[in-house]
Amino acid sequence: MSGEAANQHIEMDGGVVSRQVSALADAAATFGRLGAAVDRPLSGDAFGLISQGLLVPTVTALAGRSRELLDTAQTLADRMSTATDAALRAFDTLETNAVEVFRKDAS
Repeated sequence: MSGEAANQHIEMDGGVVSRQVSALADAAATFGRLGAAVDRPLSGDAFGLISQGLLVPTVTALAGRSRELLDTAQTLADRMSTATDAALRAFDTLETNAVEVFRKDAS
């Protein structure tokens, strides 16, 4: 490690990271609500009797795939929220421990 790299420091604004955790949790909840609304069954004649054999299965398949994508997005946002919160807590613990060590060394 070069002398220059040793002089670098990490600075984390806990407020910004906390807001990111909240935004990710909100996104996960929104994806969940949207996913539930997308996958509602269609009646056989939703597009008229002539189109029932063509459009209803196609739109139903599209809705199912949309639901899968929204579920995946919900899972990803939820995991990112959890992991970001864990990183924030770990950094806070690291910082607290470092302050204690520096105080002991200064005494």
